[in-house]
Amino acid sequence: MTEQHIARNLPHLLDVARDVEKEFEGMDVSVVDGVVMMSPVAPAHYRTQQQIDRQLRDQAGDSVLGEIEFAHPAWDRRLTPDMIVWHGDEEEDAPYDAEAIELVVEIVSPSSVENDYVIKPRAYATAGIPVGLVLDPYTRSWTLLTDPAPGGYRERSTGPYGKTLRIDCGSRTLAVDTEGLPEAKEWQLRDAWPVHRTDPGIV
Repeated sequence: MTEQHIARNLPHLLDVARDVEKEFEGMDVSVVDGVVMMSPVAPAHYRTQQQIDRQLRDQAGDSVLGEIEFAHPAWDRRLTPDMIVWHGDEEEDAPYDAEAIELVVEIVSPSSVENDYVIKPRAYATAGIPVGLVLDPYTRSWTLLTDPAPGGYRERSTGPYGKTLRIDCGSRTLAVDTEGLPEAKEWQLRDAWPVHRTDPGIV
């Protein structure tokens, strides 16, 4: 495939990559030389999920779940958060009811930036999920989303790793310690993502 052909078809290839990413949660999807590539999530993503899972389970026990499919009438597709704290009925059949989620956690990968910062939070807020937490091993930062409304969260705070977050989930307050959370490899670290990939007012 020539460079001109790749350039001409790049918008379509990026759309395909986004569709693949939606269907295969947990995979890193990118376009390389005109080919849609899939690879497992990076170690920093997996280790972050493990650490946060341990922290939350110490406080919320079995109400902490990872990579479970959820649905909501306002969504056009089912979503699979990286991790959630919920108060739903474990006996019900999947997909589970998103309205029972108290806290949703997403861990950023390079291919999922828009999904984790914009698309999924918009859906979570529309479903009335009280709090969203985005952890980013590439910028070494956290983003806390609160005050849900149709179309997005009205309150958004962010900061560098190192702080213990006190998260009010309504029925309980949970602590998430971001000190020592895994970081991406040194050559992958960045100060910030391009704003159009993370700002819901621009996407």
